[in-house]
Amino acid sequence: MRTIQNSIILLLFFSFTCFAQENDFQTWHSVSLNKKIIKKINLSIKTGLRLRENSSQYSKQFTDVKIKRKYNKRFSGSLGYRYINKWDNALNISNQNRFYTDVNYKNRFSKRISYSLRNRWQAQGDFLEYKMTLRQKFTIDYNLKKTKLSPSIAGEYFLTLKDGVNKLRSTLGLGYPLSKKLDFELVYRIQHEFYVNNPQTLFIFEGKLAYNF
Repeated sequence: MRTIQNSIILLLFFSFTCFAQENDFQTWHSVSLNKKIIKKINLSIKTGLRLRENSSQYSKQFTDVKIKRKYNKRFSGSLGYRYINKWDNALNISNQNRFYTDVNYKNRFSKRISYSLRNRWQAQGDFLEYKMTLRQKFTIDYNLKKTKLSPSIAGEYFLTLKDGVNKLRSTLGLGYPLSKKLDFELVYRIQHEFYVNNPQTLFIFEGKLAYNF
């Protein structure tokens, strides 16, 4: 347990303090629909839009479909597909596909503090070439006493066979249930890139709306 805690602290510290050549402020927006199909199996459909260049230009738009199966209280697995539209600096559009699978683990440090680990293997690209990436994300959630607010902190790295760790993300989130079926989360994220031309540090505000039915 102590090893996991030390690893995530080092990951978050390195992600917040490392250096990149260019900075950009972005806003990300997403809406998702979540439906329990049968016992222990959920279907999620998500659409999102990302704006770059100080949130003034289109960056990405995507549609994501995911099936998740819960094996027990701690372990679950997912299979998903994402169709992505990307805009370059000249606003030309290119399309990409992403296929991914997740293995999730969730447990508690205490009554009010829980943690989760998500391992994702994804293949992303067009029909001619795909890039394989391993993404590991560690999240800590806190249940505030006598309030519906749910703060969280997360760290994630992206690992490829060619470059090693080429991207780091650090995230602070604050969730709030608008109703029994509708949840909202506001996120602040810092993302660093490595081993690319003109690597960037992105400062991101993200709004997430999720409807469960």
